[in-house]
Amino acid sequence: MTSSTRGPGQRAGLDRTRVLAEARALLDEVGLVGLTMRSLAARLDVAPNTLYSHIRDKSEMVDLLLDEVLADVPVPTPGRVRRDPVGALRRMMTASYDALLHHPDLVPHYLTRQGARGPIARRLGEVMMDALGHIGLTGTSAEKAMRVLIVNTIGFAAFSTEGGRDAGPLPTREVRASHAHALDWLLAGITGETG
Repeated sequence: MTSSTRGPGQRAGLDRTRVLAEARALLDEVGLVGLTMRSLAARLDVAPNTLYSHIRDKSEMVDLLLDEVLADVPVPTPGRVRRDPVGALRRMMTASYDALLHHPDLVPHYLTRQGARGPIARRLGEVMMDALGHIGLTGTSAEKAMRVLIVNTIGFAAFSTEGGRDAGPLPTREVRASHAHALDWLLAGITGETG
């Protein structure tokens, strides 16, 4: 009988999926300040060094969580993008805004990191670039358009979540409506660039 060597995280019955799922649940409960490698290890009932088999440090954990949030954004099919690229972009940005609102503690980190960089974010970026290509934008122009759409969405999410969902002079529903209007204006301008 051959025995394979397993690392500490594997011996504890952990995998990256479970670690991230628990990190996300802990984040929802205690916020970003309370989410530490130690608090996550305690939640998983393992020693903190066990987590390093799956996640390098808190910074990587936050980057992975930022990417995980974007899993809630439906990816349109290539056919739908081709038929209605503006509609595909609008739906993706609206779904991204909604996903960010469900995780207000992460919104400042999207701002400081200028978005997410993981595989889900890269896939969404590819679809956005495809949609922009169908509108008629390519290269640097498409990259700038994508950046403007993303910054607009993260900015409105930050505006909406600052201090709580209904804090400040404007309730969340009004900020959502403003995001929708700004998105329409941006998309009209982007489309006009190719006209």
